[in-house]
Amino acid sequence: MTDDLERTAGAYERLLGTDRKMEESGEHRTVRKPYTRYLGKPITDTPMKVKSVLTENFWFEIIQPLGDRDPWAQWLKDHGTSVCSVCLVTNGVLEEDERKLALEGYRSLFKQEKGYEAYEYFDTAQDLGTLLEMKEIYREDT
Repeated sequence: MTDDLERTAGAYERLLGTDRKMEESGEHRTVRKPYTRYLGKPITDTPMKVKSVLTENFWFEIIQPLGDRDPWAQWLKDHGTSVCSVCLVTNGVLEEDERKLALEGYRSLFKQEKGYEAYEYFDTAQDLGTLLEMKEIYREDT
């Protein structure tokens, strides 16, 4: 999360010696109805600038929030330029992870259903130092 996308992304690219670009297939198949919720309520606007910094082994998604009503803007306000979340791709259904994390006492902050994938941010910062993002990428048999 940053307040200056070009500065932060450029620093990572120089440090890691990379200028690789994200490959976009554009062949997403919609299988579920899209929606976006923040703190359990529907929202329609999460303005931001995003840049991916890629290496051969991992990638960073660097976000500069442009609004003030989403988890990214709140993180930047509370923590400044810093690592906001770690994303894990789930082996199952996102709602199973949601139930497990709720049982552990972690509330859902943000959930987006894109039609071809869904992801959810959980408030794990106090214990993990970052938010935990769980992502479900739908399989062809879904």
